[in-house]
Amino acid sequence: MRGTYILHLTPACLTAFSVGRHGVAAEHAFPHSAEGHRDFETFLSGLDGAARISLLVDVPDEAHHIESLPFVRGRDRRAMLSRRQDHLFGDTPFRSHLSLGRESDGRRDERILFAALTRPAAIRPWLQRIVASPCVLAEMTSTSFLSQALAIPLQPASRLFLFAHLTPAGLRVSCFENKHLRFSRLTVSSAPGPDSDTTFLVDEIRRSYDYLLSQRALPHDRPTVACILVADDAARDALQAAQFASPGLTLQPVLMAEASAALRLTPPGADANSLPLLIQTFATRRPRLPQFAPTDALAGQRLQRQGRIAGALAAAIFLICLGSAGLTLLEARGKRSLAENSLRQAAVLEARLVDVIGHTPALPQPLENLRTTLDMLQALAASSMGPEPALHRLAAALAPVSGFNLQEIEWSIAAPVAEPPAMRAATQTLRVRFDLPSGTDRARERAHQARSILAALDTLAGAQIQILRQPAETSGSEPLRVAASLPGDTSPQLEVRVQLPLNPP
Repeated sequence: MRGTYILHLTPACLTAFSVGRHGVAAEHAFPHSAEGHRDFETFLSGLDGAARISLLVDVPDEAHHIESLPFVRGRDRRAMLSRRQDHLFGDTPFRSHLSLGRESDGRRDERILFAALTRPAAIRPWLQRIVASPCVLAEMTSTSFLSQALAIPLQPASRLFLFAHLTPAGLRVSCFENKHLRFSRLTVSSAPGPDSDTTFLVDEIRRSYDYLLSQRALPHDRPTVACILVADDAARDALQAAQFASPGLTLQPVLMAEASAALRLTPPGADANSLPLLIQTFATRRPRLPQFAPTDALAGQRLQRQGRIAGALAAAIFLICLGSAGLTLLEARGKRSLAENSLRQAAVLEARLVDVIGHTPALPQPLENLRTTLDMLQALAASSMGPEPALHRLAAALAPVSGFNLQEIEWSIAAPVAEPPAMRAATQTLRVRFDLPSGTDRARERAHQARSILAALDTLAGAQIQILRQPAETSGSEPLRVAASLPGDTSPQLEVRVQLPLNPP
């Protein structure tokens, strides 16, 4: 079967939960014995190679230690953390760390929570069989860190508080500060029903409180809230009626149904422990938890992740190739359509040419008829040409001149005349108006700019230039005519008519 499984490990047994679309369901329970190990191997061999397994460890003697270390990154940070873990938990390979952020004063060291599962003998038999199976070990974490997902929503306003809840392994009391785990302790009761033993719950919570108080992990000047998950109203009433010898500790019982509603989870029913809520949170919320599995045990997960990345890259390359092929096909279709249109236009032109040839009289023709036809062709060629060549020549001539303001350009074509023969070619005329600087104090600048423009226009080859209007300052030095200003036009202007020969196409 292909799917996702969560394995809950206690000192007594290992329980397998399957995660599906319809929720989480308990599959099998395997006792901590040789027979249970064999049954567990049989269970793993029946799973598909793509099945992902998450191991949730709930055993006593989980060590936690907080240290402030220099803030470094990269390879130096990994080496520093590895040395501290070897120093603190050298006898167990199941260890992890969690950054609690940087300090706000001093050199701003990084506060790191080091954690380890100090009973490797209770974990190795199950972990070895998981690694040897065709399944993939996705993660291995602790119930103490998972309980943070239950505790934080129940105490959002408390900066530092205790959280107690029952699991099949026993009573777990954890301490949270600033939404991070600081301490966790699991106690196994010898009584057959620890969930109904109020004295056991009260004594263990008080024992954990006294220990943390002696370690200065809890404040002395204000009370500490202890949030406890209970199954029913009777257990809540019994805890509220309990008398404490520690005045700084305040009990706050919370029903399982209230906790599931606050977390938007399915109520656990008649179960007295919090394992159903923990498994649901682990399966649906997928919180980011510290990883306790050794590096070699996660080789299958890395290979699966690399396979997924390779598959995603292959899919992306396939989509890119498919898109490129589609674009190439569209471009080919566009070029084919353009070629077909060109062929149709060529066929139409060819038909028109054949029609013109058919209506053209045979040569020789009289000289006057030929001249008339030639004049018509020249007029037709002149009328079909645009102002672009003349404008390009004008722009090239005015390129050396800077700072002038071109107001208006008027372009026209003069039809060819029959006489004299030298003027038979058609001409084009550009009427250009320039705005010059105004004001009596800028007369010298105005005259200089007008002369520069006229000198630049004189460089046009074959052009005939006529000044229609120029400023008064240049009329004494220029022998050309000065046109009168238009009515209401007070700005000094330079207006020039440029005639250029029109080359036949």
